[in-house]
Amino acid sequence: MEINEAVQKLQQFVIDHGLPKTDMALFGIKCPYCGKSDRIRQLEDPDELEEDIDPEDIKKYTELWVNLTQSSESLGVCKFCNNPLKIFEGEGKAKALYT
Repeated sequence: MEINEAVQKLQQFVIDHGLPKTDMALFGIKCPYCGKSDRIRQLEDPDELEEDIDPEDIKKYTELWVNLTQSSESLGVCKFCNNPLKIFEGEGKAKALYT
């Protein structure tokens, strides 16, 4: 799957399923798309959603997660512009997923 297609599918999945389920902002991390720094939310790992979402949807989410991350990364979303992001918490930054 092409990266931009995967990003679009993840973005739609996040919107359709109201992710993230927790509403805790990652302060100090700036959105590379819109520049907001108080709207970044970390997305749940696929294992954390097993009870809340249909198993087929979890499978799709897991595939997207694996395609878009490496072992030390996680995904997030800017709740202002709804763009998914690659989160580097240890470095305190987010990077764009679109190429």
